[in-house]
Amino acid sequence: MEFQVSARKWRPQKFSELIGQEHIVRTLHNAIAMDRVAHAYLFSGTRGVGKTTTARLLAKALNCEQGPTPEPCDQCNFCQEIRDGYSVDVLEIDGASNRGINEVRDLIENVQYSTSACRFKVYIIDEVHMLTKEAFNALLKTLEEPPPKVVFIFATTELIKIPETILSRCQCFEFKPLTQQQIIDQLKAICEHDSITIDAHSLEEIAKNGAGSMRDAQSLLDQVIAFCGKEVESGAVESVLGVVGQNALSTFIDCVIQKDAAGLLQQVKEVIEHGKDLGYFCRDLIEYLRNLMLVKVAANAESLLSGQAVHLDTLKKQAGALQPDELQQMFYVLSRAEMEMKRSSLPQMLFEMAVLRLTDVRPLQEIDALIDQINRMEPPSGQSAPPPVRSSAPALRKAEAAPAQPAPKRDEPVDPPNVPGDRRQASTVNQLPPSAEGAWQKIRSAAGAIKRPLGTYLDNCRMTALDAKEMRLSFRDPYTLGLVEKEENFEVLKEAVAEVCGKPDIKIKLQLASSDPAVNTPEAAEPEPSKNQGSGNKGSASEEEVLKDALDVFGGIVIR
Repeated sequence: MEFQVSARKWRPQKFSELIGQEHIVRTLHNAIAMDRVAHAYLFSGTRGVGKTTTARLLAKALNCEQGPTPEPCDQCNFCQEIRDGYSVDVLEIDGASNRGINEVRDLIENVQYSTSACRFKVYIIDEVHMLTKEAFNALLKTLEEPPPKVVFIFATTELIKIPETILSRCQCFEFKPLTQQQIIDQLKAICEHDSITIDAHSLEEIAKNGAGSMRDAQSLLDQVIAFCGKEVESGAVESVLGVVGQNALSTFIDCVIQKDAAGLLQQVKEVIEHGKDLGYFCRDLIEYLRNLMLVKVAANAESLLSGQAVHLDTLKKQAGALQPDELQQMFYVLSRAEMEMKRSSLPQMLFEMAVLRLTDVRPLQEIDALIDQINRMEPPSGQSAPPPVRSSAPALRKAEAAPAQPAPKRDEPVDPPNVPGDRRQASTVNQLPPSAEGAWQKIRSAAGAIKRPLGTYLDNCRMTALDAKEMRLSFRDPYTLGLVEKEENFEVLKEAVAEVCGKPDIKIKLQLASSDPAVNTPEAAEPEPSKNQGSGNKGSASEEEVLKDALDVFGGIVIR
């Protein structure tokens, strides 16, 4: 027997074999059982989900020797003729090649004749949206009042192109895309029947690339089997379909976390050199970011990730180094790039620019937190503190409406109001001298000159102490701390410290910010009000001063 592709060999021949579309099967079952079969049906949905197959099953159910029956026997002459496609009373017409008004007129003329042998005359018009406007108009009257024992079944992948006058004369059924698990189960059954050895990850990759279409997934399976034979090796699906593996995606996200632009571009180059599809690569990155977001925000990420659970440890580690708003920004950048790549003549360059934008993603900050940070900033020695910025207009108007207080006498000491003495002393606790800050800047520059990624890691930490014996660094997240603790990075850091400080025996201690005793509390970091403020101001600021400070911090212009 000659070879048949899986999509034809495994086409369902009974309603019970149809995968998915339970709501449609139940409706057709009940319609046949209660003798309420309509004269026109319209099946719509994406490719490869069972529209034409269901139309043939309905024709078999209506004309079976044991019927009309909800479940055709698939053994009688009528069922076999319909299955093999040579029944004279069940006509399957291609709408793309018979789209004109002349073909529709011939169809209308033949409709008037009674059946030759079957119980019902069934017309199945596939891709009906390809018919011309005139052909649709010519079909309207016959479709509304057809002769007895005539059933029209239309199938289309573009429901929006069907005229409303046609839709109103049909019972419309929308076929849903198949789930990934439904496709995996069917592919697994096919492989077991044909004695094909294949791992679960390969089946998952094929089902994912099928994109809800059983026919597409079965065609991909045939392609993989033709490449590998009876033994489908792990990773063969990636080679055949032109997709990248999970290890490459994980390495790519590591480069994004490290802000390694050169490494990202090098990986894009390797993907292209290995013949991979950049569109698939971008799509897989988007799915990987979605998995990172699930791990970040969901308590039961294992159940949501399904087949990705094998990479759960890596996902958790990378999710700890990224904020949810960073993941959302990256998701938006890549989603937009994927859409633009489809219609661009330079998809590689467009993707490279999108990848570089990923390195500029930063966590978002609330405006109230920024204003609070401005208010806590201390002025350089010898200068007066800037007036505090108000975070809301009502508070500003209240401060402006406060009555002016009399100026203090010259021979009396001036103390800032409502500021305890111990808090003023705490403002200088744990503050590094300017020389230490300058040394820290030089250490970061020296480390970055030796190993550029290390300089990026040090930008995400804070030096809390530096003297002749010890230097302490405080990190905000354990991921960056782990990167700096690596032997090759730690040795470079020690070399940079010895070069800047001139002492090779300075001990370096790394710790998380949550366990850092040197971190100032909000009260200790509150600046001391200046003594040079006007006597009538008492800490309040005019609207012009507030705007000036905001423009200095955020930039921009004032529009009157």
